[in-house]
Amino acid sequence: MVMQPEDIRAMVDAPEVADNLMQRASIRRFEERPVETEKIEAFVRAGQQAPFTGQMYSVIVTTERARREELAGIFGPLVTGAPVFALVCVDFRRLEKFIAARGRTNRTDDLSMLFLGIQDAAYMGQNMVLAAEALGLGSCFLGAAPFAADQLREMFFMPSRVYPLVGLVLGYPAERPGPRPRIPLECVLHWDTYQDLTDEGVERALDVMDAGLIREGYYRRLNAKIPLDEEGKDELPADDDYGWGEHVSRKYSLLRLSGIRDMLSRSGIDTSGSGEVQG
Repeated sequence: MVMQPEDIRAMVDAPEVADNLMQRASIRRFEERPVETEKIEAFVRAGQQAPFTGQMYSVIVTTERARREELAGIFGPLVTGAPVFALVCVDFRRLEKFIAARGRTNRTDDLSMLFLGIQDAAYMGQNMVLAAEALGLGSCFLGAAPFAADQLREMFFMPSRVYPLVGLVLGYPAERPGPRPRIPLECVLHWDTYQDLTDEGVERALDVMDAGLIREGYYRRLNAKIPLDEEGKDELPADDDYGWGEHVSRKYSLLRLSGIRDMLSRSGIDTSGSGEVQG
């Protein structure tokens, strides 16, 4: 049985919750009207109900046009078209203040702390998105934040032991795109033991992902096709051949991200295992 959104909707007591989950899509076009302060406070407060005890997260929100124009240099023009930008951060600093208030010192190494902090902040970010959409807003996550930490820390006066995890734009939607396809459940759900994906399974999954996105012209519409080499000299596939498989294979084979360990260190977070960079 292939689980469909309508099957999930029929199983829950609150169908609107299932719709909020299963029909969700990133919004990239927003109305110009501002978002009310109480709605911003409401979705951040809902974010706080995410699981885990440490609550190692902070959210920096800006609605200022000039600040969003500055952020567009990091995240792209989508930031200037949305009335609200939120930066979800991993925050060791506040937790360590609570620990110190009880006369103790955090003795967990920073690499372990980082994994726990990312969990905390990621759960909060997703709660925020779901709450915002229940309030009539749309949203889109922006993943460049960890790789632009030096700029963001300077821009937002972020102290030591706080690190940007993900950006988020929000506002009233000016579009209503349908949900994007996802890898088949059989590739994700493993009963009792991990089941490695066969070559046939890989092709089935690629077919599922490619079919919807190619039909929609998703990457063409977003002008998101990735050249194969750094000079951009290769010939891109035609629209009817450029789907999710082509996109992710190009993206992650060409992605050149580095320097994050140094940026973490400059943020007072030591991932070397030496435990020497606190404070």
